[in-house]
Amino acid sequence: MGKKSLNELDSAELLSSAGINMVKSVVLTEGSDATLKQTAEDLGFPVVMKVLSDDILHKTDLGCVCLGIHSVEGMHEAYETILENARKNAPSARVQGVVVQQMLPKGFEVLLGVSTDPQFGQVLMVGLGGIYVELLKAVSMRMVPISRADAEQMIDETPLKMVCKGLRGVHYNREEIVETLLNLSKLCQKHPEIREVDVNPFILYGDRKATAVDAMVILED
Repeated sequence: MGKKSLNELDSAELLSSAGINMVKSVVLTEGSDATLKQTAEDLGFPVVMKVLSDDILHKTDLGCVCLGIHSVEGMHEAYETILENARKNAPSARVQGVVVQQMLPKGFEVLLGVSTDPQFGQVLMVGLGGIYVELLKAVSMRMVPISRADAEQMIDETPLKMVCKGLRGVHYNREEIVETLLNLSKLCQKHPEIREVDVNPFILYGDRKATAVDAMVILED
């Protein structure tokens, strides 16, 4: 059977429907000054801008992501650059627009995901996110569905156990990871056609709600 990748917006909407807190986003289909100004008022600066396409998964590699934008003029330049790079580097890709997101402050990055094992089916994973994913490969896995006890054990099997107790004076809410793992498990049960989910990063904060930034969902076609 084939696979179908959801674009970033559709992936975020699916995860949000499951109770997972996603970063606030706006989709632009045109780059007029009025539209950009309204978007800036809705989100505030700084923002991140990315291409929205079902066919472009690795946006950064193709020059289709712009970070740290602090002005409407910068948004206009980024909008044109992203579309130009998409046309140049992925000429056959279908482009639905440009996503504008709040650029969140730094926090502690967690990896959440789902993969599909040919024998066991959907498998949930959690571990250190960001630059630590490849460096440490510190992840824990369980078959779907999971219980609250499973979620707790998954955290305990990774360095996240110590992180949640406090890192450099910041204490992170362990329960936010537990609830998100349970929500992901329920989402997979509701949608057995889900083959993969990649949420990296899911950012933990000591003084605000944890938020998922980038998300990708792949379905069985």
